[in-house]
Amino acid sequence: MVFFGYEDSFLPDVLQPFEARTGIQVETPAFADEDETEAKLRAGFQADVVELCSGEAGSMIEAGLLQPIDTSRIEAWDQIFSSFKEGEDVIDDQGNVWIVPLQGGPFGIVYLADEVEPITSYQQLFFGDYEGDIAVSEEPVSTIWDMAMALGYGPQVDDITDDQVVEAVDALIATDRIRTTWSEDGDLIQLLATGEVVAAAHATPDIAEALQEEGINAVYVAPSEGQILWKCGHGISANAKNLDAAYALINHYLDPEMQLVFAEEYGYMASNSAILDVAPPELVEELRLDDPGAIDQVTIPEGLPENEEFWDDQWQRFAG
Repeated sequence: MVFFGYEDSFLPDVLQPFEARTGIQVETPAFADEDETEAKLRAGFQADVVELCSGEAGSMIEAGLLQPIDTSRIEAWDQIFSSFKEGEDVIDDQGNVWIVPLQGGPFGIVYLADEVEPITSYQQLFFGDYEGDIAVSEEPVSTIWDMAMALGYGPQVDDITDDQVVEAVDALIATDRIRTTWSEDGDLIQLLATGEVVAAAHATPDIAEALQEEGINAVYVAPSEGQILWKCGHGISANAKNLDAAYALINHYLDPEMQLVFAEEYGYMASNSAILDVAPPELVEELRLDDPGAIDQVTIPEGLPENEEFWDDQWQRFAG
């Protein structure tokens, strides 16, 4: 069978037990982002299970590249936290399920606590009175969204008007605080570790944790305007040839022991509430695994604007 996903999802500690138990051999072609995923599926790439993130799968659903999930075949479906099931590309208005959510986590601000006073908001990150440069995500929607919230707009991406997008890009151009953009975690960790930047937008808690392991006093904070939440999981390709194997793999990844591997390895929140039966209490507290409300309490579901092309065009004024 073919599992088409992000490379960090192909953990040997997860895949090897599945292959040993089922005798199913899993091919693991990797993609870099959702644009590559969609392009390859449109071109006829054959896959069984496809890794998908909420807010990114809508166009693939509309194009008929995915098939609805039969939740009667998902053993732990009823154990998934309700907050993980939110989003039209998880469950649409007709009740069709397109993604079995597995992991999630927040985007916020990471800063060097020995270099700057506490940064608690996007407004302070972009406009505060402190010394040092910052890094922003190279993804257009992410950084425009962050700046729009700093200007008081949003917080939902579809609440941001075209005029506000233009204003946010104008603000990105006007500030002399942004030193660079970043894409890979390793690049951002290096920028912060060397002091080339003192803070970063749209970063994740594991960035701060990686720096702390190097003895660097880095802090992750949920911006007061709200933190954007990503949720990812598995879908099934419309041209899947190994349907039984696809459901078996999804159930394996949803198993609480396997979810624990991802929580321990990457600090991900887990969708299956049964993880509370297997996770160490200190990890439950650290990642707030026992509080599904943490998913939607101060967070904004990640998504793409309907007019994404306009956002991309405006981004070129800043990045081009």
